Amino acid sequence: MSFTIAGKRTNAWYWGKGPVVVLVHGWSSKGFHFRKFIDPLVQKGFTVVIPDLPGHVKSEGKTTNVLEFKATVEAIVNHFDTVYALVGHSLGAMASVLFLTENTHKVDRLVVANSAAYAESIMNRFMEQINGSNQVKQALLKRLWAKFDQDFNYYSIYNRIQEVKELPKILVIGDHDDPEVSIEEVKAFAQVTNSKLMETEGLGHNNGLKSDDVVEEVVEFMA
Repeated sequence: MSFTIAGKRTNAWYWGKGPVVVLVHGWSSKGFHFRKFIDPLVQKGFTVVIPDLPGHVKSEGKTTNVLEFKATVEAIVNHFDTVYALVGHSLGAMASVLFLTENTHKVDRLVVANSAAYAESIMNRFMEQINGSNQVKQALLKRLWAKFDQDFNYYSIYNRIQEVKELPKILVIGDHDDPEVSIEEVKAFAQVTNSKLMETEGLGHNNGLKSDDVVEEVVEFMA
């Protein structure tokens, strides 16, 4: 199946029959990175939906952003009318949380894996990567606000999740050796949402999606 997101053909695939679980990948990633989750979830009686988000792999676009990720989640939810769970990794988790804060759709389960909790920390890490000065940082923040008509704190899922009146059951996953997201941020998000927390070691930012232990934890949480 496919959707048009910001003028881009965005493709998604699904397997199984039953309550719908949507797996949302992160930046510079692809839906296929969730491949180890498909069979276990289908065997538990779920429909598994995995998109290639705009600008990624089988979907159109040379540029994209988290708002287009969020729009893709919304399109999938509208297509199925009701969705049991969202499983997001990194930016896909942020998109999933933002979707829940702005829609009347409810889900029973939410998995937030390797996702930054604070917008400020995202910006600070980016500035470190490009060796940007505070002047560059302020100029970028101003440009982002002008382009998207949003203060950058809009992307702080630590704050945004607290706007959701009826929280789903949440599983938060973080790794002590993740160079992109500190375990402290992960713990803070889990605490403010009273979520189940899974801490891993040695998996970094992306390898949790390949971990049998992580797959088993997520499937058990769904079931």
